[in-house]
Amino acid sequence: MSTTRLLLLGVVRIFQPAYGYQLRRELLTWNVQEWANINPGSIYTGLRTLAKHGYLQELEEGPGQRPGRTSYKLTADGDTEYFTLLREMLWTVDGFHPDRMQAALSFLWSLRRDEVLAALEARIVQLEQRNKAQPFSERQILEDPATPNHVVEMLRIVDARDRGELEWTRSFRDRIADGSYAFAGEPADWTPYPGMITLWGEIPSPPAD
Repeated sequence: MSTTRLLLLGVVRIFQPAYGYQLRRELLTWNVQEWANINPGSIYTGLRTLAKHGYLQELEEGPGQRPGRTSYKLTADGDTEYFTLLREMLWTVDGFHPDRMQAALSFLWSLRRDEVLAALEARIVQLEQRNKAQPFSERQILEDPATPNHVVEMLRIVDARDRGELEWTRSFRDRIADGSYAFAGEPADWTPYPGMITLWGEIPSPPAD
């Protein structure tokens, strides 16, 4: 649910004010139905839920509007929630939910370069620690007569993902440190949607203590 929430808030933030069908169409070009397990039909429901919770503002077109003609934009609470979720997914490794980092990658440009680098360093440490703990987690399963031995393969597939992510994170960190890509407060390094240009120049507040 948190992945879906970040994706919806993030795409509204880019295109606001935007109609539900426009947001749905954009997210489907990102193939979210494949890697984020989002049912395309649930996007409208998700937008309405976020509006109900005060994260989005619904902008009505007036009497007689057709279904799907409600447009959305972020509220102040929605903007805060967006950065909270983005930072949570960027700074925290979750081996059982790789879609969270995938979602964070979609919006890293809205953070400053130094924060992204610090978060990647933190992820590297977490992944290294998980790798060191792996043999002991396996031993615990194999030595427990009440646990089927094949359960160890569930740990091993997560460990394989972790090791692959560790290699990628180190390379990604190095590319960013060398100046690749563009982040908040920097000139865009590609031609973004017009509404993103203003956002690119905004410097987000640092995370709360």
